[in-house]
Amino acid sequence: MFFTYFSPVRIVAAAACLLAACVSLAQTSLPMPEATGVLVYRGETFSQRKTDAAPLFRYERRIQVTPTSLTASHTTRDPAGKAIIVESAIVSLADDLQRFEVTNQQAGFTGSVQASSDGRRLEYELNDNGKLSKATEEVSSPVVCGPSLFGFIVNRWDLLQAGATIPVRMLVIKEKTSYGFDLKLDTVTNGQASFTITPSSFLVRLAISPLRVVFDANTKTPLRYEGRVPPMENVAGKLKDLDARVEYTLVSASYR
Repeated sequence: MFFTYFSPVRIVAAAACLLAACVSLAQTSLPMPEATGVLVYRGETFSQRKTDAAPLFRYERRIQVTPTSLTASHTTRDPAGKAIIVESAIVSLADDLQRFEVTNQQAGFTGSVQASSDGRRLEYELNDNGKLSKATEEVSSPVVCGPSLFGFIVNRWDLLQAGATIPVRMLVIKEKTSYGFDLKLDTVTNGQASFTITPSSFLVRLAISPLRVVFDANTKTPLRYEGRVPPMENVAGKLKDLDARVEYTLVSASYR
């Protein structure tokens, strides 16, 4: 699960008045791609505001591995079991992003990002409710997305354990851009390793609280995520950004 659907407009609004933006509730009928591969884990997404409520969404991670790359897909479903968001990333075996694709029926858009061979240039394509657009972006830090973040952490576990802070760029397909975050190990207690991902920009920090990922420190498998997620919450007929707690149930023997 991930958090890459905030926008510059929302950031400015949050900085100015600390009010979350909301949009009309209207799911668009988009053909949803079928995620294939080995089932790795299932996740239950809860609102941070309602500690005793049932899950708002459920999702699952599937992977396909080749000798040189890995394709990871996340499918988010509403309470009725309908797929509303499918994210798919192709990454190297070191979890360096090569391509990312999203179909978001809830928000009514599809999009993709293609990274250059050196990872320094991103090419975006977006279909936002029928409006087509493209953009390019030059980046100097590693790029991550929902399906690639946890593997990125696992592949750099020793470096983070040694105290390093790793700058990353998080993709925001809807805005055809990425934002800077700082990834670091926070604590290791009771057999759990907690990592924080903090916006590097002051303005972004006003809109997005630091994100937290908790792993089993021995098996390096994800246990919990806390922060902004892709699906939005229906509040009085409006879709609002959702800060959630996601609890994971591992299905395969390991994260890979």
